[in-house]
Amino acid sequence: MRNFLSLLLVCITTVSAAQVHCDGVRYIEPTFTSIDSTLDIQFGENITIGGNSKILLMDVYSPQEFFFERPLLVMAHGGSFIGGNRKQLRPLCLEMASRGYVVATINYRLFDDWSSNLDSILASDVAIKATMDMKAAVRWFRENAKGANDFGIDTNLIFAGGVSAGAITALHLAYLDTLDYAQGTVVDSIIQANGGIRGTSSSNYQYSDYVRGVMNFSGALKDARWIDAGEPVVFSAHDDRDDVVPYDRAITNTLGTPVELWGSFEVNEQAREDGIRSQLITIENSSGHVSYFMNPNSSNYDLVVDSASYFLEYEICERINQIEPIQAPELVLYPNPAADLIEVRSPQPILKIEILDANGRSISQRHLGKLQVIDVSDLSTGVYTLRMLSEEGVWMSERFVRP
Repeated sequence: MRNFLSLLLVCITTVSAAQVHCDGVRYIEPTFTSIDSTLDIQFGENITIGGNSKILLMDVYSPQEFFFERPLLVMAHGGSFIGGNRKQLRPLCLEMASRGYVVATINYRLFDDWSSNLDSILASDVAIKATMDMKAAVRWFRENAKGANDFGIDTNLIFAGGVSAGAITALHLAYLDTLDYAQGTVVDSIIQANGGIRGTSSSNYQYSDYVRGVMNFSGALKDARWIDAGEPVVFSAHDDRDDVVPYDRAITNTLGTPVELWGSFEVNEQAREDGIRSQLITIENSSGHVSYFMNPNSSNYDLVVDSASYFLEYEICERINQIEPIQAPELVLYPNPAADLIEVRSPQPILKIEILDANGRSISQRHLGKLQVIDVSDLSTGVYTLRMLSEEGVWMSERFVRP
């Protein structure tokens, strides 16, 4: 009984500590001006495709104002799995750290066997190796939290993310598991050759490599059908005419050989079909690749970073428990994001609407006419929830972005 009471006290204290920071500003707005940098931390080691030993390092950025129960973002850089380095993500890491997150940018094994012809199997192999390296980074933080606890993270609030190839890595970390492939298949053979689904980049297997969610910046999955109900939430951003990593399902030569990938559109569709919280920011009529990060002063940069922050804060602060669940899968808001007007396409006539901010607070109540068009031009940039009461007395809800 004494042990039970002690455990209960710890749980209560943990919940209280996590919730005290959910003030509707932290994790959303850049409020921390001083950021600590801890560089060149080794979290693992492994052998590359070319047979070379690779020391796995990461840099960690965190608000200088120390507090416990902080959410962690583990990020991976882009570079088509043949180039790039963790320093590329320093600006994004600083941006997110200024909002209250601990952010790690990792390196991972890249393709280095130029004596071989790069084919789809080798391309899949290098992506699996990267995924297993990222898993080792997640385990490192959980092990550290049990010991020195250098960064004061909440191990229940670890998110994986990345840009381009790094996003491909994070998505596979979150969604590829042993139920997604049959014994003897190509995927199974690659995974077994790499020591199993958890990899061999570190030996601290007593710690989990599970993540709460994914920040997918122009990434893809080998097969979006690997996403299953109950798996991590996902935020995505993608140019809709991306010719490097496809927005939808297509064959790409990004890795130097034809590989079919299911892009962010397919990831979002599958996640929502499985009842997983998902948001996709589409950069329309854009053939760029991660174009929204090319100019930190652009409106698209603000849209993506701010929307990602709102999405994460909503998950961290468990605001889903404060809002009515979606009761009509057929409900559609168009366009979304919406700068001025939103058209409500509902299976049932709507009598009344209510707009909630990211904290679950009601900021507007309106009655709809037959047209069912809502003017949102007076709202600030952010993520909102639209709650609607149908003629049959059913509450429905859906989220939208005001860029």
